[in-house]
Amino acid sequence: MDEHSFMVNRERAVDYLNSLDKVFVNDQFLNWDPENRIKVRIVSARAYHSLFMHNMCIRPTPKELENFGTPDFTIYNAGQFPCNRYTHYMTSSTSVDLNLARKEMVILGTQYAGEMKKGLFSVMHYLMPKRQILSLHSGCNMGKDGDVALFFGLSDNTLKELSVSVTVKVMKVLADSVSGL
Repeated sequence: MDEHSFMVNRERAVDYLNSLDKVFVNDQFLNWDPENRIKVRIVSARAYHSLFMHNMCIRPTPKELENFGTPDFTIYNAGQFPCNRYTHYMTSSTSVDLNLARKEMVILGTQYAGEMKKGLFSVMHYLMPKRQILSLHSGCNMGKDGDVALFFGLSDNTLKELSVSVTVKVMKVLADSVSGL
């Protein structure tokens, strides 16, 4: 997608959001390390999308929110409103656009909340290596003795069930294996 097509979609999303009586704005963080946090602003038409990201990202304290300032990255989620499919590069009424140069994401024509999560994963995978930080799509559990297990893979039910049902056994096996060496 070229810059012009992105800007057409961005303008369409912002105009739609501005036409609403109520929008939802979340200012949040990515990355737990305060020195490497990314400030994210999510502007959405639906409360559901706002709540989804409220649970997905790191919530600032009241003091952090007071000093939040300009976000490092902004998402405009106007998913209820279609993109103009006759714009160059558009082949449907759905468009999910990530512009790393502008530090913005625009969502039109889809109400799937996971688009925001996937977009922010992409941002993390792009920015963190530039800071010499490895960005992983994984889950993590810690055993009672401080031993750690990482679970790699997509966040589907199988991975969730594995991490919940066998974590204790895996942690015991990992600890036994390590101590047996």
